[in-house]
Amino acid sequence: MDRVEYRTDLTKRPGTYFVIADDEGVYDWKVWRDDDRPQRYVLEVQRASDDPTERYLQREDLSAACHASQSPVVFLTYEAVSQGHAAHLALREFAERQAFEELEDVFYADELAFTGAGFTDSPS
Repeated sequence: MDRVEYRTDLTKRPGTYFVIADDEGVYDWKVWRDDDRPQRYVLEVQRASDDPTERYLQREDLSAACHASQSPVVFLTYEAVSQGHAAHLALREFAERQAFEELEDVFYADELAFTGAGFTDSPS
């Protein structure tokens, strides 16, 4: 059985959680997927420390790791009650943004299809 290097906090306490996610599918080979829709993969979730100095150092360490990474990952912050809840919020936010972008494409296509031929300034 594999062992993790840190213990996962399973208590349900509200707090700040730091999430590292991949939005560009670096860890997912698109040939294996059936659809071509973008997906978000949550790579790591950490509860922020209660001590302000330690929290600042934790944030700086994680954001520096994201910027130094060769893969395009994003660093996010959420208020949640557990690590699973923070991961769910990250996935939900991405899904909502994708749905809104698809909705914008539909409205743009409808505007192009609308000719306005029935609306003229001449009296009938």
